[in-house]
Amino acid sequence: MDDENADCAYSEEDAQVSLLDLPVEIFLHICSFLKASTLVHSLSLVCKQFYLILKDDSLWKARINRMWPDASYPLLRPAKPDKLFWKLSCVAIEKQRTIWGLKECSMKKINSHGCGSTVDALLLMHDGTAYIAGARDRSLIYCNFREGWKYRVTDMGSAHNGWIWDVTTIDNTIYSCSWDQTVKSWMLTDTNFVHQKTYKMNAGALLCMSSCPEQALFATGSYLRTVFIFDSRSGDKPIKQYRPHGGAVIKLAMNSEYILSASEDKTVSVYDQRAGQIMKFITIPGEAFPMCMNMQRDCVCIGDSIAKLHVLNPKKDFELVNSYSTGHTKGITGVHLTRGNLITSSTDGSVKIWSPTDPPKLMTTLRSSFGEIARMDYQNGVLAISGSEIAVYMNRCVQ
Repeated sequence: MDDENADCAYSEEDAQVSLLDLPVEIFLHICSFLKASTLVHSLSLVCKQFYLILKDDSLWKARINRMWPDASYPLLRPAKPDKLFWKLSCVAIEKQRTIWGLKECSMKKINSHGCGSTVDALLLMHDGTAYIAGARDRSLIYCNFREGWKYRVTDMGSAHNGWIWDVTTIDNTIYSCSWDQTVKSWMLTDTNFVHQKTYKMNAGALLCMSSCPEQALFATGSYLRTVFIFDSRSGDKPIKQYRPHGGAVIKLAMNSEYILSASEDKTVSVYDQRAGQIMKFITIPGEAFPMCMNMQRDCVCIGDSIAKLHVLNPKKDFELVNSYSTGHTKGITGVHLTRGNLITSSTDGSVKIWSPTDPPKLMTTLRSSFGEIARMDYQNGVLAISGSEIAVYMNRCVQ
């Protein structure tokens, strides 16, 4: 009887043991088998004790370091990371490693649009559920695949009188630039594009665009070396123009403080919008010129014509801090940096997915079905590439 009572007493006591009673070391060991998203969005919200244990940045730094022990995260250390930086970065990294870290990538084509000519302009919109594209046959294309990934294509033929080189958006207004020396603004309806305004410039072909929706500003760069800045709320004349280069302006990146322009003269210029003047020129190393740019708050990535990736630090006057070989065999046509990955595309027909670390570590390589890639964009787990076709891919895990 005593033994039976002893067994019952043990069972009752054992039933009351919980995670709260475990030593921190054992609790963290258990956590190492759980996804970062589960820890951040579920377990840390259970009680104050779990929250305090899981808020420690050193936990997340160590977890990231175990993924890439011979690399430093992030690619360029932020000057002032927010309180959630390491937590949310770890969540983003693990998600991307799930997507790209498989032997066979789990991305699948959800949309393909054959085009009559090369598509040089491509931009994902609405959290990756639509894209806008411009082609050399002068057509402007909008595709929405929001509902069940069934897509609707709106194709505006002869939107310009020359090749369309780039597109950008401010709110729901689309801006396109062309070899015909114009920028046109468009509003989408259920069935078509509605032309709103034409901005005419006598500065040669317009080759690139960028925008800053927060300030309702957009900019375009020309073959004749000029950058034009427009206020979308005012008339059809530029509010500012300047000539930063000795060659054609082929790429722009813009935020509320700076406009970066890349040129065939092998330089990138940094224009300070507040001061109204050029503050710096960066020369691309080697016999190469910059082909694409991606500007984040704490990092600028530049892809060049000999397949090298260059990193600038905006917090140190856009100092060139690193250059990397990418393994592409031709020029880089697109670069996109997020907390969880770094993506590059090339005219060699490949897209490479990297870790966002110093140095970047290759996770996987994709090959286009149509050869050369002219443009690439990535948003919310959706990857879009263009050339003689437009192809959109989405990971099965994000559906």
